Amino acid sequence: MATFRRSRSGVLSLDLKPVEADVLASLAREVIELLDVPVRTLDPLAVELGLTDLGDADGTVGPTAPPDDEVLRRLLPDAYAATEGEAASEFRRLTERSLRERKAAAARTVLDTLEPVAGQGGRVQLDGDGARTWLTALNDIRLALGTRLGVSEDRDADDLAADDPDRYAWAVYDFTTHLQETLVRSLG
Repeated sequence: MATFRRSRSGVLSLDLKPVEADVLASLAREVIELLDVPVRTLDPLAVELGLTDLGDADGTVGPTAPPDDEVLRRLLPDAYAATEGEAASEFRRLTERSLRERKAAAARTVLDTLEPVAGQGGRVQLDGDGARTWLTALNDIRLALGTRLGVSEDRDADDLAADDPDRYAWAVYDFTTHLQETLVRSLG
């Protein structure tokens, strides 16, 4: 199984088989599609007061309600407890779009890094910034997969029958967990 390794010069490398590179690229594309940034609405009061979306000059804002999709709720959690609904809504309105954009950008970086090895496998090399970006993207991929699979302390792949169709998805989840773990160790 592919494992991140650190060279003496500090460069992190990952040797991927063709199927591993293709699976990672597919997962990164799915996260990008999932995080598709919704159309924002214009908030005239925000424009007038100069309170635009974290530096946006156009005065547009994001959604105020948590996403309906359970994976998006996991990737874009509320910043405040449910009892602080107005504060949570306002925080989401001002930050969700930029959070979506940062997460999608991390997944795009993974795709760009995988492009030279797509379909054939090979070595991926990362510097410190690239490794941190990959770590962000791997975390998001694992959160998305884990949410869809219902991963918990009480449920894992050992609970599945040998012919369960979810076995492949669990193997992919285990693969991304392994990559994240070896990347963290390599950074340490």
